Amino acid sequence: MFECKSGSVLLCQCQTVVLDEAALEYIAARYDDCLCRHCLLVLRDEAWRRRQAARLQAIMRGRGR
Repeated sequence: MFECKSGSVLLCQCQTVVLDEAALEYIAARYDDCLCRHCLLVLRDEAWRRRQAARLQAIMRGRGR
């Protein structure tokens, strides 16, 4: 069960999820409220997959495909 602990951030579920700068930007562009740990993990992975797809496309463009 998700319970926001914004009054005590050290008890918040989000403290257990490590997000890099790109994932933070990706999430911030889409949400402006609390997210549960599960949602943060899903969005972190989605941001990573999108970055990887963009890198692959850049590589393929560089090869003339």
